[in-house]
Amino acid sequence: MLPPMISMRQLRRDPNFAPLFRHVHPLCWPILWWSLNRFFLWFDSCGYENVMLATTRWGYVYPAFLGQKKPDPSAYRPYVLTKPRWDDPVWSTNSPTHFLTLAACETLRPHPNPPLRSGGGGWPHRGQTEGACALTPHNTS
Repeated sequence: MLPPMISMRQLRRDPNFAPLFRHVHPLCWPILWWSLNRFFLWFDSCGYENVMLATTRWGYVYPAFLGQKKPDPSAYRPYVLTKPRWDDPVWSTNSPTHFLTLAACETLRPHPNPPLRSGGGGWPHRGQTEGACALTPHNTS
C-alpha cells in the first residue's frame, strides 16, 4: 500500500521545502508537488541514508548527491571458525616426547652448501674453459 500523498499546502509551509517553491514558477507548482511525492516514494525504497535533491525552474526534482547506503543487517554476521583454535585439544598428540624432539632435530638440522663447480661457462663469458664457446688454442679455419 502506498503512503498518502503530502498536500501542496503542507509542502509549501515546510521550511525544508519552501525554498523549492520560491525557486519554481507558481504555474509549475503542481509538477513540483508531483515530483516531490515521487521523490519521497523513491527515497523510502532506495536504501540511502541521505540524499541532496535539486530542482529545475519547471518543478522537476532530481537527486543531486547520494549519501551512503544504509547498512544491511544481514551483512554483519559473526565470524565462523572453520578450523579449531590452536589451544583446542584436537591439535594435541599422544606421541612420546623423544620422538618429537628427534623429528625437530632432523628438520632443523643445518644443511651445508653444496660445493662450487669448477670450470664451466657462465654469463657473460666468465671462465669459459669447456663447451662450444670455449677458446681453442689452434686456428681451425
